[in-house]
Amino acid sequence: MQKMEKFLDSTSICNDGAALKERLNRDGYLFIRKLLPSEAIMRVRTRLLEKAAEGGWLNENTPVESAIANQAAACKDPEEGYIKVFRNLWADEELHRLRTHPKVLKFFEGIFEEPALAHPSFVQRNIFPQREGFDFTTQPHQDKVHIGGDTNYAMWVPIGDCPVEKGSLAIATGSHRFGVLDTKVGSGAGGMDISVPIPGQWVTGSFDVGDALIFCDETVHQAVPNQTNELRQSFDARYQPATHAICEYALDPYAGCGSWEDVYSTWNSTDQQYYWKDFELKTVPQDRSYYEARDTMAFQMAENGDTEARDALLRIVQRDNNPGKIKKAQQLLFELDGGSENSISVPS
Repeated sequence: MQKMEKFLDSTSICNDGAALKERLNRDGYLFIRKLLPSEAIMRVRTRLLEKAAEGGWLNENTPVESAIANQAAACKDPEEGYIKVFRNLWADEELHRLRTHPKVLKFFEGIFEEPALAHPSFVQRNIFPQREGFDFTTQPHQDKVHIGGDTNYAMWVPIGDCPVEKGSLAIATGSHRFGVLDTKVGSGAGGMDISVPIPGQWVTGSFDVGDALIFCDETVHQAVPNQTNELRQSFDARYQPATHAICEYALDPYAGCGSWEDVYSTWNSTDQQYYWKDFELKTVPQDRSYYEARDTMAFQMAENGDTEARDALLRIVQRDNNPGKIKKAQQLLFELDGGSENSISVPS
């Protein structure tokens, strides 16, 4: 792993919206201690670990709360085995309430100087330990190509303590000032990694429960490898001024998790369901050009037998609306996987 400096701690100015905005514009990120109540995070941690254990992700011979991973079950998004368990975690009622916690919304409103909109769609991540046979770590990327709309900001929160060696996040300071960088097919977010030299100084650090990292949608970031024996869990939600344009895609549940009706059918309360409908939203269509370029590259790679295209092909099968592309991706997956039928099955 490349040498990285420590995060600049912005906790001392967390109640000064103007100072936070100035630093966010300068560095592309903010690191805030105890932005979320630790007891709320720990309640969610317990719930998600129980669901992970039910899905076979944890070592059955150790206490659930220790989060010791079952390495034989190691998987990642967008693999079918991952989505099958993940959709139950993503729908968790108390998890959804963390990203709309009053303290979080007040924090962003101080920066935006207007009401803050939490995007309905967000990501809950589960990263298995890095081992021989499973060496997945999210590579450097930008969120802008995936999230679209006007400028928005991510809040990344580990669900529990997260020392650097457990798979902390890292930021390229100031990289947001260079616009959207060129991409290539990869195994990271959205099947796209950055393909050019990355500007800025890499920084990272350990997180205590309740700590949060906020960054701009054009800030380059990556995960540090999970070198422990535990499952690393986190979530990242997106925020923007409520009057700014939001991509239509960001109003849908995470891919593979069904409809909002499916999600809410597991909740005990109607509180905060469809909360975004209380806003007069300005929506814009998703810019698919980055995905089309990725898919063209993935098809070419797969036709040459390059298995690095596999994750991008899975995303086409699961998330594209073009029947012709889906069929082509299914066939290429079938060929890459040596004729295994499991390679082309699609989560319902």
